[in-house]
Amino acid sequence: MLTPQEVEEFFSILRRMREQGKTVVIITHKLAEVLAISDEVTVMRDGRVVGRVQTKETNAAELARMMVGREVLLRVEKPEAKTGSAELSVRSLSIVASGGTKRLTDVSFEVRKGEILGIAGVEGNGQTELIEALAGLVNPSELSGEILFEDRDITREGARLRRELGIAHIPEDRHRRGLLLEFDLAENSILGVHYRKPIVSYGGVLLDSMAVRKRAEEIIAGFDVRPANPDLPARALSGGNQQKLIIGREFKVEPKVLLVSQPTRGVDIGAIEFIHRKLVNLRDSGCAVLLVSAELEEVTSLSDRLLIIHEGRIVGEVDPKVATIEEIGLLMTRGH
Repeated sequence: MLTPQEVEEFFSILRRMREQGKTVVIITHKLAEVLAISDEVTVMRDGRVVGRVQTKETNAAELARMMVGREVLLRVEKPEAKTGSAELSVRSLSIVASGGTKRLTDVSFEVRKGEILGIAGVEGNGQTELIEALAGLVNPSELSGEILFEDRDITREGARLRRELGIAHIPEDRHRRGLLLEFDLAENSILGVHYRKPIVSYGGVLLDSMAVRKRAEEIIAGFDVRPANPDLPARALSGGNQQKLIIGREFKVEPKVLLVSQPTRGVDIGAIEFIHRKLVNLRDSGCAVLLVSAELEEVTSLSDRLLIIHEGRIVGEVDPKVATIEEIGLLMTRGH
């Protein structure tokens, strides 16, 4: 993750290399980077070359169409948020790891019903620890401060109780936290509800295979997971389809609060459009969404309010409709 200022510095280096007669090949799904730095573009889809164009003769919409095979909406369209009361409140939250290292320092904020609250920061500045603390994945002995859900103190509560209350979690690492790669899609679709009816029957001991399959088929159909085969192992899916399976599973529980981290990392532009639309629809249904993303364009376009995190502290709140990318980048790197 580079800030906008660092990206421009990096591109300046590449331009100097080009002027020295060197050849540079860039592989990226970020259209802004392609248009800013390249001289010509080769587009691949499904393992095949589908187009070659001169950069000065193309645009983002044409490149996206070649990448996906259809028209793609390149901007997030969302109505004004209709916010309600605070669903999740964080008060003076700090995390001190067992070795004495501070991961978070005195973090406070609220996420309200019907809004997307974004958190922007250079990776490694505490956002991972923050989301995991809210999801119940950090040892309570490392925490100080309070986490309140609907005015109930859940700081010491475990991950299962938080899910039961209505807090869902889309993790940043879909392989380590989100999926069991050797399990099939049907089995992965019930993670987190595997002990509840109707997934279990016969006295709450055995899985109901028909109910498991029905749930998997509903998630696969509703979130366009491909191939649409519940018997496939999760490892067989592309990264984008793995992500859609996780998102569909978490949406299926109809959460009151959604903690979502890096929702489109490694995802193609068509799936990005789909995921963004689903997040906005969830917000509009009244859910409180806390979004962490290393993609500045994503977090600014999706968020209704935006917090900046730097060295484990919240250093500012900005209106993403007004603040510039450069201003946000300065807060991310300097903390002021």
